[in-house]
Amino acid sequence: MKIYPSIKDLVIDTCASEGKFPSYETLTSLVFQNFPNSKWQKTHYAWYKSKIKRGDIIVPGFEVTSDMSGDSIESDVEETIDASLSLERDLHSFLARSVNIIEPGLVLQSDGIEYQIDAGRIDLLAKDINGQLVVIELKAGIAKDAALGQLLGYIGCISENNEKAIVRGILIASDFDKRVIYGAKALPQIKLVKYKVSFQLEEII
Repeated sequence: MKIYPSIKDLVIDTCASEGKFPSYETLTSLVFQNFPNSKWQKTHYAWYKSKIKRGDIIVPGFEVTSDMSGDSIESDVEETIDASLSLERDLHSFLARSVNIIEPGLVLQSDGIEYQIDAGRIDLLAKDINGQLVVIELKAGIAKDAALGQLLGYIGCISENNEKAIVRGILIASDFDKRVIYGAKALPQIKLVKYKVSFQLEEII
């Protein structure tokens, strides 16, 4: 099996070999075969399709077909997905540099950015002021049930590998589904943190 350094390389190679953008099922199967711990979702599929359609990602010998052109509604959806993924990446980068803004005393663990474990890849892994491990999961937009389940899965995996450690979790999002809020109230080791994006304008001319 060919080894790909990244999902992007896999997508490009698959498009080049098939001469068209593959179906969601086909590409998803290939992604998990090559990257079993990936967080691949339909939003990532749509993002890559959008980028290739617009020419932002070049595929050798690949021509955009009419079925990829879409309408204005599809374009709006893709732009929203693009913005959401970009926001999540920017939020991740910002908090990785300033993790103590999440909670006073937090310090990022060595290799604590995109920390790989059996259950997946943790966005940020830190220690609090008491030396307790803190798993931090970031979501652009509203966090739903799956986000809380994902965080709990990471905590369980970390706890299993660190039997004497007390592991907490922090879920960061722009807002939270009501079931996530109720669920977190019953889990003392979970904290929900809401982020807000603010813009500052500076007149240049």
